[in-house]
Amino acid sequence: MKRLQFLLVFFLVMTMNPGWAMIKLPSILSPGMVLQQQSTVNIWGWATPGEKITITSGWFTDQFSTVTGPSGKWLVRIPTGKAGGPYTLTIKGENTIILPDVLIGEVWVCSGQSNMEFTIKMLGGWKLYAKEKKELKKHDYPQIRFCQVKHAMSLVPLDSCDVSWSKANLRSVTDFSATAWFFAQCLYNRLHVPIGLISTNIGGTPAEAWTSRTAMENDPELQYYLTSPNGQSRETGRISVLYNAMIHPLINFSIRGVIWYQGETNIPDADLYGKLFPAMIRNWRADWNQGDFPFYFVQIAPFDYNEPYPAAAYLREAQTKALALPNTGMASTMDIGNTRNIHPKNKPEVGKRLAWWALAKTYGIDKVKFQGPVFLRAEKEGRRFRLFFDHADSLFSRGGPPVCFTLAGHDGKFRSANAIIEGKTVVLSSDSVRDPRYVRYAFTDTDTVNLYNQAGLPAAPFRTDSIRLLVRNVRITVFTDSIDDQRYLKIECPDTSCRVHYTLDGSDPVAGSPVYHERMLLNGSAKIRVRAFKGSTASALILSTSFRKHLGVDKQLAIKFPYSAEYPGGKSALLDGLTGSDQFFDGHWQGYLGVDFDGVVDLGKLYLPDSISVSMLQDTNSWIFLPVAVQVSGSGDGIRYTPLADFQFQPIKHQKEPFIKTFNWNRQGPRNPLSLVPDDGNSVPGYIRYIRVYAKSKGKCPKGHPGAGQKAWLFVDEITIW
Repeated sequence: MKRLQFLLVFFLVMTMNPGWAMIKLPSILSPGMVLQQQSTVNIWGWATPGEKITITSGWFTDQFSTVTGPSGKWLVRIPTGKAGGPYTLTIKGENTIILPDVLIGEVWVCSGQSNMEFTIKMLGGWKLYAKEKKELKKHDYPQIRFCQVKHAMSLVPLDSCDVSWSKANLRSVTDFSATAWFFAQCLYNRLHVPIGLISTNIGGTPAEAWTSRTAMENDPELQYYLTSPNGQSRETGRISVLYNAMIHPLINFSIRGVIWYQGETNIPDADLYGKLFPAMIRNWRADWNQGDFPFYFVQIAPFDYNEPYPAAAYLREAQTKALALPNTGMASTMDIGNTRNIHPKNKPEVGKRLAWWALAKTYGIDKVKFQGPVFLRAEKEGRRFRLFFDHADSLFSRGGPPVCFTLAGHDGKFRSANAIIEGKTVVLSSDSVRDPRYVRYAFTDTDTVNLYNQAGLPAAPFRTDSIRLLVRNVRITVFTDSIDDQRYLKIECPDTSCRVHYTLDGSDPVAGSPVYHERMLLNGSAKIRVRAFKGSTASALILSTSFRKHLGVDKQLAIKFPYSAEYPGGKSALLDGLTGSDQFFDGHWQGYLGVDFDGVVDLGKLYLPDSISVSMLQDTNSWIFLPVAVQVSGSGDGIRYTPLADFQFQPIKHQKEPFIKTFNWNRQGPRNPLSLVPDDGNSVPGYIRYIRVYAKSKGKCPKGHPGAGQKAWLFVDEITIW
């Protein structure tokens, strides 16, 4: 009887779960894939516990088998031999899966943020790459295969992700990572073996999102990221969420190495990137369990980040610290950037410079030059400095003498230096620096270099001083206590080893300014500025906000269209007395995707306001656009509204940097309502209780924008009423 009951239950389970007994493979194991040559690769998946799995391949006569464990997981390791194909791979158990068109060659992971993600289409189309298009159409490169990992996030490490393999052709290359494509094309033209590219990247993402939580928890300094503002700025920026969903599912897949293009989003924490980036590399290598596989990365290009300190220069310096790890290499882009475009378009050169590292260091092709001049040391010669370089055969400068060199004396103030090339050295002098002590080269955000070696590769930035950079974001919160209904100021620094100094009058905090200890009562408006200090070192960042006790603070706001919960402004963001910065993720903005903003403020009683304003943000790199029109109107009864102001905005051409525009109505202006009807039915000139703000969204990203045709964001902040 018990046996009959068991069989009945088993039958019901199998009927309710028809796929339970079927072999299932991760999507990366699929037709058209490339397996790493001359290696032992993993073939893995899921099946019924205790099921025998047998694997046969077209390149090996032996069969390989295993029995699934209690969880149903299984993994078989098989040798690949030399490059070749196409082959067929067969996996057999209760069912049979046949994978045709499998190639054996060289497999590279291509990861990072937008500069790795950007495709030919996103960069402007083939019209910018006519020579490269002609070569692609001529050869078609069917032995280069693309594996695109679909964007995903997870709070825990996943075993699988959504990917698809495709052959290289004009259509598929157009929609694949341009940097990765030009890297693979250069490799293939020299190696003539199949190339597999696994593209796993998302624009605007920091390195901590691509690093496991364990890697950061084990390092006291990196624990900063567990609560850092950078990690909480947007969902894709939170620690480990991209590692969990887009890297961890790949670690069973054998690879040759990694190319990486990222760093721009970590500008705010450049001083920690020198630890974070190497930790991420070690993390990946440990998880792949293939030893110190090659890891080649791109040093970020010149760009004006509009920061009060050389943010990008410190980030580039932090990137170079990863070169202390074995089997790493850095491709400099200091000569091929665009200070007005964070996505420089010369991706063919970027891809080739990464490929030259691989050809020389991974594949041992001695004739390939891969490295620009590398600074070795500086020797003082009276009022001059002589600089020595490695990889400095036939040093030369393009377009005139070498530029971007600066000198400083004891005062630490760097001034432009004259540079002369003498053999493998460069000699510096400056009439403005009588007793030079320190040298810097290309140590600003925007420096574009012109010093090269015989291979035509640029010298990388460096400095000889040790001036420390501290960059710590501080959270400023102004809130109303629900018990006493009083307004309070709260300041938090994620780095608990720092102390925070503040001012309330708009002046810059210094070491002698008050130190914040606990929440403070705000009796009125205040211009709040805060700064973190670690020892005697002050943070390069000064955070500020202004609390303005205007008529609308804490009043009711009814909105017609819902705002996105993706951004942390929240329901009180528009009437909290605080204004947002030009950083859309700073916690003060409401974001509306593809819809208008239509809101009504209820002041609670009749007022005669002097001015009404509302702020909007534009950040086209983040698909945020100013509205095409704004209307402000007022009413006494909430039914009949009188227009106060109509704004038609003409966008600024070529405006790439984020900026805020405030739309303001003033009662002293030419357009003033003669009479508004209040809720008591009596006509009181100029008095209103309800204020309606309507902003018409651009709706969709315009032509020429990378997101053309996609929904555009509208970002709204404080509605200020005086």
